[in-house]
Amino acid sequence: MAKEFESDDPWELVGVLVPTAPGEDATGEMARALVEEFALMGYSPERLLRLFETPFYAGAHAIYRARGEAFVRQTIDAVLREGGKDA
Repeated sequence: MAKEFESDDPWELVGVLVPTAPGEDATGEMARALVEEFALMGYSPERLLRLFETPFYAGAHAIYRARGEAFVRQTIDAVLREGGKDA
């Protein structure tokens, strides 16, 4: 039995902007965090790239649009290399 959605449900996913200090690369840090998270779930480099290319994943896709495919590929490679996995 599934719980019906309630408009004041405290578990509703809500995105918020977080202020950052000048010079901080918040987009880069978010990209790294996303790659780390999905890599821990076993995503391959190709699947990670597809995740960023897919509009359904709004945060990842916004990074892809803002920074480009080369940035995403470099981030994937760096994170996987640091984690001991071949990129």
